[in-house]
Amino acid sequence: MSTISVVLIVVAIVGLVIVAMAVQSLITTLRSLRSTVEDLRAETLSAVAELRATVALANGEIERVDSLLDTAETVGARVEATSRLAWLVMRNPLVKMASMSVASDRVARRLTRDEREIAVVTPLAISAGERGSSRRKRQSLNTTSRQDRRTS
Repeated sequence: MSTISVVLIVVAIVGLVIVAMAVQSLITTLRSLRSTVEDLRAETLSAVAELRATVALANGEIERVDSLLDTAETVGARVEATSRLAWLVMRNPLVKMASMSVASDRVARRLTRDEREIAVVTPLAISAGERGSSRRKRQSLNTTSRQDRRTS
């Protein structure tokens, strides 16, 4: 045997030892990875189970809220129809009652006025010189204006 074959045999043995050590390290890493995957799987399965329960609960609540919204829309539509019908039925009597209330308020104010507050408007005789006078000029001769009479 020559020295080259001995060197090649030693190099091959050293290479086999290095490959064996690498395989051993790889096997150790794979075992560690397998235990980590098992732990992750166990935790993930429990999380997925909780997630499914939460989704089922949320779906139940969504259905409940959906039915509440449907009920609220139905009630809203009925209230709107009822108020529209009530307005159509009550509009004319309410308008008449409001105008009667305003008229009775005016009458009551006129009846409760003090004699001193009532300004007597005397008719103006049209003389020969005032025949061509305007209506504004005649109205300016009155002692109280229409606005003053309304406020009292």
